[in-house]
Amino acid sequence: MLRALCEYYDCLRSQPDSGFVKEGYSKVIVNYNLVLRADGTIKTILPYVRDIVVGKKIKTVGKEEIFPFRNSKPGIAAETIDHREKYIFGLEWDSENNTLRTTANSVKAFEICREVNSAFLSNVDSPLAQAYVAFMKSWVPEKETQNAELLKLGKEYASAKFVITLEGEESRPLNRLAQVCVKWDGQLSLDDNGDVFGQDAISGQYLPLARTHDKITGVRGGQASGVNLVCFNNTAFESYGRTQSYNGSISRKSMKMYTAALNFLVSSPVHRQMIGDMTLLYWANTRSSEKPYLDLLTFSLFPSPSDEVNDETLDSIFRKMREGQTPDMNFAESSTDFYILGVKPNVSRLSVKIYEKSSFGSLMANIAKHCNDLSFTANDRQLSMWEIDRALQSPVTNESSDPALQAKLLISIIKGLPYPQTLLNTVVRRCRTDRDNAKNKFYSVSSTRARIIKACLIRKKYITEVYNMLQENSTDTAYNLGRLFAVLEKVQTDALKSVNASIKDKFFSSACATPYLVFPRLLKLAQAHLSKLGDGARIYSDKLIQSIISNINNAFPKALNMEEQGMFILGYYQQKQSLYTKNSKGDEE
Repeated sequence: MLRALCEYYDCLRSQPDSGFVKEGYSKVIVNYNLVLRADGTIKTILPYVRDIVVGKKIKTVGKEEIFPFRNSKPGIAAETIDHREKYIFGLEWDSENNTLRTTANSVKAFEICREVNSAFLSNVDSPLAQAYVAFMKSWVPEKETQNAELLKLGKEYASAKFVITLEGEESRPLNRLAQVCVKWDGQLSLDDNGDVFGQDAISGQYLPLARTHDKITGVRGGQASGVNLVCFNNTAFESYGRTQSYNGSISRKSMKMYTAALNFLVSSPVHRQMIGDMTLLYWANTRSSEKPYLDLLTFSLFPSPSDEVNDETLDSIFRKMREGQTPDMNFAESSTDFYILGVKPNVSRLSVKIYEKSSFGSLMANIAKHCNDLSFTANDRQLSMWEIDRALQSPVTNESSDPALQAKLLISIIKGLPYPQTLLNTVVRRCRTDRDNAKNKFYSVSSTRARIIKACLIRKKYITEVYNMLQENSTDTAYNLGRLFAVLEKVQTDALKSVNASIKDKFFSSACATPYLVFPRLLKLAQAHLSKLGDGARIYSDKLIQSIISNINNAFPKALNMEEQGMFILGYYQQKQSLYTKNSKGDEE
């Protein structure tokens, strides 16, 4: 897993649209360009901005730039190629008098900045670098409080961030110079704690090992300061005289790579989903754009009712997936390695709940099978992981389903395995125990729950026939018992019109589990209901009841196991859909 994250780090650096900033650098919004002459004097200060569209308006904002960066120490601490106004000029904005002024802190900040950057740029062979060194040596903050170029900025000076360029080369800022980046990279690789060397468990090279590992920040449920994926905080975990994370035998180079990649994934909305209390991360190991891979996976597993896929290519792919076909993905390489990682914080540590690797083509084939198993028709809307989770919840308590079940379900989907038995158990229990609430448009045997049951039974190979629609010729006893219950319920509704408690409210759960105890009583009760119907409805319903009973080979079983209860519910749902569909058509005619 750590090796995969290190490989992904290299991919991110090559992807044209990743927005990834490699270790040792930071992204800064800059709004001014300090243009220097070759002798280090200020030529001018130019706006450094771009226009963006926000809603229907055009907004002017600063440009993004990448700067060499290390986390500053508390207090006054300059950074290499500093972009902050106080450090570059040693001046602060006096808001009361609308002018520039020096303070002890501002002067000290400038002096530290001059010391750090003069030392860093002294051997950099670049006219711009030498011009900046000359600027810092000749600049005296106390004499520049009336500097015309700075005063033009007015109160904007207080929040100004600068790039530094040379006259005539205003498009080549100092922070982007190749010589600067090469020297900065060299400083980053210097061995600050080189007393412990060893073979890197990831690259195999003999390198300085990491004593501690950087934290992963932004994981939901984790500490605000971050959590560690690799850490040793107890002597019981140490061996061969090594302390702390030296035991992990991971070099500082590899540590920086995997933590940077993992922090990028956690911070990226397009690479992250929440499933219960688990953070799900996924990525494609490609040096080209990841967007087509991420779009397809997101809309396949996490479609939202409000999502509308307008792209014809994606729409065609989803349609084929719903029909059980493996889609053609000309815009994405099927052989590309795709990774799915599920993590969950545990105090200050990060636990790995899921780690799966497969080719993208194989992954999409398994998701296509999932979409097909979970549908009755090709026109059925895809069910997201969240909709499946909501279908397992009680409408009364809204209690969340078992997070472990969601993780197991995800693994079943991406690996093409049978769904966990707990999924079938849970959805059957909800169908049996929940009560319909027409006012709130809630029905215990819903389309979503019926689709989940059908998919579970297919994956378990309990059913091999296509149960996408009502199977009037099925000889499965449990399925026909469900059909029979639906017909008896319809007969009662037609006969009595409105009742305080229907036979579904009173007997559905027991009929589903112990038919032997319930159905003789229901059939006897149905005779009274049939007598209240008109001749046509009575004859039709009586024939339908007899037809279904004829498909039940033996006497009513004493008990049904969980799979049989699933078939009962499936038969009930499909028969009820058929009855009300026919009734609606008849009303129209």
